[in-house]
Amino acid sequence: MLLPFIIVSSFNLLELSKILLELLIKELILLYEYSEKPSRFPIEYHSGLEVLQDDNISKFYIQKKSNEKEDFSPPDYKIENQNNFKYKNFQKFQPQNIIRNKDKTYTYTPLEKNYPSIFHCIRDLTGKFSIEDLLIAFTWQEFEQFIASALNHYGYHAFRTFRYTINKKRHEVDVIARERNDILFIDAKRWNSKTANESALIKAAQEQFQRAKRLILNPTVAGGLLQKLHYPINQKKFKSFHIYSIILVSSNLKENLIVDGVPILDFARFNAFLNNFQSIRNTLKYVKLSKVVFQKKLL
Repeated sequence: MLLPFIIVSSFNLLELSKILLELLIKELILLYEYSEKPSRFPIEYHSGLEVLQDDNISKFYIQKKSNEKEDFSPPDYKIENQNNFKYKNFQKFQPQNIIRNKDKTYTYTPLEKNYPSIFHCIRDLTGKFSIEDLLIAFTWQEFEQFIASALNHYGYHAFRTFRYTINKKRHEVDVIARERNDILFIDAKRWNSKTANESALIKAAQEQFQRAKRLILNPTVAGGLLQKLHYPINQKKFKSFHIYSIILVSSNLKENLIVDGVPILDFARFNAFLNNFQSIRNTLKYVKLSKVVFQKKLL
């Protein structure tokens, strides 16, 4: 089979080769991981956040609620987690040990270590403290920035704080990320307690899904979002996107939930969630974005 002949510079060819190689490796691993009879199921692929993941929580187990009545509405699912004892002997993190420098870097004074970003700081300190203690010690703005940086580290295009107005009503999404034609709408809940309020999280999940539904009502706003997510607007044919709403909390959850198709999970399991996203996406509800208007210049 003859491949199309494209004239490119040696630099672009090298960059293109790297991108294609990374995509090929990922696709081959996913193909093996979710095939019907692999020798090991599933095989996880990682992109640098292994230190944030408990080795005992590397898999998600999805089962239908036993007390759920049979009907024709989309079922809810519960993601069960094993007990986490990894941090039971760890000391509590002391917020005063973190110095926020004027150049937006961070210093951990006991070790006299400097970090270029909140992501590098928290990632390193998870070897000494529980992720729940660390996230409580940082501000909600830093928590959102940490999530966005973690997603960028995974290979997503991500940024924090997206505001838009639909029908004279103001909306805000904490963190938005894109990988190919999947968009994650993340509501980041950074609370001062280690135990999350389940009823409040369920309400937040419902509101987050409504935000996604309202976004697609304005093609210009939706197009502006895709441009911020580095979508190449010169594509000849536009393919629709799926927007998934997610509630991500800093507190520890006994079990992660999928409520009305919206997952509610804590950050300690976020790595496992991303690794298994392809296998559980059929249980998640999404909003289909099929019409956009791109602007020549973003405001």
